[in-house]
Amino acid sequence: MKTIPRTKHSNKYNQEKNRLVSKALFEKKLDAMKGYVEEYLKSNPIDIKCKDIQDEVKYTVFVSVSDGKKRARVCHASAADFEASFMKVREKVRTVIDKYSLTPVWIKIDVVDFVQKVPFANLKKIFLSVKYKDFFRMGFSLDPWMDIAFLEAEANSYGLYDYSVIPMKASKPGHENVPCINTEQVEKYLGWNGRPCSPIILPFVYFFNCKSFFMDTDKEIYMLYNAGMHCGRRTIGELTPEFVREILTTSSQYLTRQMLPSDKFIYGYFSRFNAVMTSYNILRHTGTVWSMMCAYEVTGDNSLLETINKAIDYLLTQISYKDNETAFVVEAGSREIKLGGNGIAIIALTKHMEVFGDRDFTDMITLLANGILYLQDKETGKMTHVLDAANFEVKEAFRTVYYDGESAYALIKAYDITGNNAYLDAARRSIDYFINKNYVVYRDHWLAYAMNEFTRFVHEEKYYTFALRNAWENRERIRKQQTSYHTYLELLMETYDIYLRIKEQNISVDYMNQIDEDEFVEIIKHRAFHMLDGYFYPEYAMYMERPDKILGSFFVRHDDFRARIDDNQHFIDGYAKYYKLILHNGE
Repeated sequence: MKTIPRTKHSNKYNQEKNRLVSKALFEKKLDAMKGYVEEYLKSNPIDIKCKDIQDEVKYTVFVSVSDGKKRARVCHASAADFEASFMKVREKVRTVIDKYSLTPVWIKIDVVDFVQKVPFANLKKIFLSVKYKDFFRMGFSLDPWMDIAFLEAEANSYGLYDYSVIPMKASKPGHENVPCINTEQVEKYLGWNGRPCSPIILPFVYFFNCKSFFMDTDKEIYMLYNAGMHCGRRTIGELTPEFVREILTTSSQYLTRQMLPSDKFIYGYFSRFNAVMTSYNILRHTGTVWSMMCAYEVTGDNSLLETINKAIDYLLTQISYKDNETAFVVEAGSREIKLGGNGIAIIALTKHMEVFGDRDFTDMITLLANGILYLQDKETGKMTHVLDAANFEVKEAFRTVYYDGESAYALIKAYDITGNNAYLDAARRSIDYFINKNYVVYRDHWLAYAMNEFTRFVHEEKYYTFALRNAWENRERIRKQQTSYHTYLELLMETYDIYLRIKEQNISVDYMNQIDEDEFVEIIKHRAFHMLDGYFYPEYAMYMERPDKILGSFFVRHDDFRARIDDNQHFIDGYAKYYKLILHNGE
């Protein structure tokens, strides 16, 4: 049988055929979404109170489309009713799809349902109330006709708001005269999105919220939160075990995609414009592989195993030996020995032994634990934080409180593996130092890990009390934290684990009388829900430069939507413990 060779004509025919099929599928999806939105609006009619919005532009409809690989293209139109507005924007979207040869896999529809008229002169006052960059969660129009208008996700993902005036940024010179809307960036974005013009600043700005709907690749339509910190992500009910397993799966698989041929990870992205971070940090590398093992314990996802072992192997190449009994993890770039480096290495190596049991790292754990002993003042329990790897001389006595908790936790894990009492004694000295210095004020998650592990072996009331105080005395700060602040869930979960153990084993701890368990659980659930504001669902990832690179990962909004490996580490660790302790127990 002869094989008919492909020709340019047959390739063009297939391309055209695929394009037509794709367009037909898109039209079908858009029809389904239109019907869904129409039904919703019948029982939830639009009623905009702003008098500047005339009846002929009562319905402003945005349609965003993305092929999943590039930033979404956004079109909008206004009319007196939904049908007319939708038909106008539909034609614009068709033009955009043809112009940019798009094959949309994600579709989002937004219908403006609230408008707030604000004098341009008052913008500074509004933005002064915003504590963090990219945390103003409304779209805006520069005119009452909703002509030059942008969704919240467009505004924040492309830097259309200027946050220089906010308290976190106000130390910069010239912030007093910042207009709060970056007109230069607005003009640039309009040009990129096929609407080149020079925006004219009128006396008023019109901020708005929308009723929002998203269709994923599975053709399921999701309602989205339309205001506040949850704005732009899908509405959900209770966090079920299945739901948490899914986000643990996607975020840990994201980490596997970051593995390079060198067995290092891509360190991270500033997702707004797909800026790749070029620095590296061996502590965060090691913490990342630890979190992948925590995720594996929940998901059993074998696709993680190769990356886990490669990352462990890379860690082992970054270890230097002071002598036959002492080893340190060395930061390659700065040639520094960091207390936290030895700490997180022990934590990762012991976790590998616990989860898989196929590699014995006991000798290396011993060498690294001896390195931590070398850094401790035996009289006070205080740790030295940074040495120069060239000569083992002190470079920095203190760098970050996190190193202290990491090293204490590591010493206890080393004791558990080796049975060497010297490590438990050193951990006790460290913890006594933390108590004397009131480390509760730092709200440190590593301290919570250390105390949870330490109180499995040492059952003195003062240690239980200190462990409980670390979360309970900080509960209001934790509850009200506006950012997703990933380490808070870890702190809460480790402390709640201690709380349950005291309760179940009927251990006498007077401080337990101060804790309201219902309130404790409510705060935990609140943080677990709130942290999803830092998860890249497709409906928000689609507005970033390269959504395919960051989809299913966690991010830090106020740092240019930073998706760094250790950000994912802490989210994963918190949710893995949440799954085990709250959901798996059926509470």
